[in-house]
Amino acid sequence: MKSPYRIFLALLTLCPAPILAEEKPNVIVIMADDLGAEGLNCYGSTIYTTPHLDKMAAEGARFNNAYATPLCTPTRVMIMSGLYPNRTGYTALMGKSAGTRLPASIRTFGHDFKSAGYKTAIAGKWQLGKFDEHPNQPVEHGFDEYCLWTWFHGGKKHSRFYQPAYYTAGKVHYGTEKNFGPDIYSKFVLDFIDRNKDEPFCIYYPMALVHSPFIHPPRLEELARTKFNDDVDKQTAAFGHMITYMDDIVGQIRAKLEEHDLAKNTLILFTADNGTHKAITSQLPGMKLKGGKGSMIETGTRVPFIAWWPGKIKPTVKEEFLCLVDVLPTICSIANIDLQRKVDGMDLSHSFLGTEGTDRDHVFMAYKGGQFFARNRQFRLSLRGKKETEETLFHIPVSSNKERYRESVSTNPKHQADHQRLKKLLDQYTALPDEYAEARKAASGKK
Repeated sequence: MKSPYRIFLALLTLCPAPILAEEKPNVIVIMADDLGAEGLNCYGSTIYTTPHLDKMAAEGARFNNAYATPLCTPTRVMIMSGLYPNRTGYTALMGKSAGTRLPASIRTFGHDFKSAGYKTAIAGKWQLGKFDEHPNQPVEHGFDEYCLWTWFHGGKKHSRFYQPAYYTAGKVHYGTEKNFGPDIYSKFVLDFIDRNKDEPFCIYYPMALVHSPFIHPPRLEELARTKFNDDVDKQTAAFGHMITYMDDIVGQIRAKLEEHDLAKNTLILFTADNGTHKAITSQLPGMKLKGGKGSMIETGTRVPFIAWWPGKIKPTVKEEFLCLVDVLPTICSIANIDLQRKVDGMDLSHSFLGTEGTDRDHVFMAYKGGQFFARNRQFRLSLRGKKETEETLFHIPVSSNKERYRESVSTNPKHQADHQRLKKLLDQYTALPDEYAEARKAASGKK
């Protein structure tokens, strides 16, 4: 006669294995506001102090060739939807006219993770519609909980920094002049981790930092000034202080994961929505660099991108191309979420995890006013204009910062074949199909 213990073991072998927490990794996507790649020490900055992000880059994967759109709204729609701006119609800043919002019909990674059984949250900057007109927006886009800067509310634009106005659980709250918005948004994220530490979660944290106005945060100014030199002007000094404060918030999130023993089961991505503000002068070895926000150039579209997951992502510097349109399919793949729809982004999870897969060999970008570019490792072909199209081929190798930021126009006949290859790609991408025609209509503000 078999013992009850042996019978129990036999039954276990017949039962399906339980779903382990490790099979559903937590995912945190952090996106800074207005931060070109030159804004981090680990990307070569000689004046900014970013110890936590530098450590994260040293322990994970730092992508040298990551690209966003040049401006806020297009990137925010693109990263959440996995769709190119010209497909959805969101190629410029979202307007403030009545009824304007990101349509709930555009599916986001919030929807995908929520449907897969994740707890989902968003904090920081939404700016894809006004909350007094559309109070349920974050939930309609897949996020269970939210704590977001109000942007425009009640006909008035409110502060994102000191004396902030923020929207959470369906209510607007007003801070005092001693309250600092980024502390409120980050505390929400930390509390969300505390409350959901025992089940899988997905957090999207589009930060309020380091957008203008350039102010001094309440702490860490001495640390921020560690590398400043005599050439750092007042605005850049405040910007540098904001960068260090932003970096500290990332450090707090990592510390919270360690506190709950969640680091080995959590993927963190850090990036930015577009290049640095044009009023800022950053410094790299041997060069000063003006911000390029709002322009379809390297300083306007090249952003930092760091992927950190202890035990899963090996320390490496990646030279392969990445576009923020790739974030949705990549994190869904890593979380074993099967997308039931077509997106424009590529699944680049293999590049994170060191497995086999197809790399991105070029980047496509769309922007307002009929501006497009296609970029590979040597050239960028830029198109501009709705009526009369102007094509310009730039020779901008990625081999050094001086070469990539030089923006040299090529008229060399030897580069004609490269011009034609990129033009063929642009023709392909600018003729996207019409399944999002209604979204484009909404983006244009037409009824």
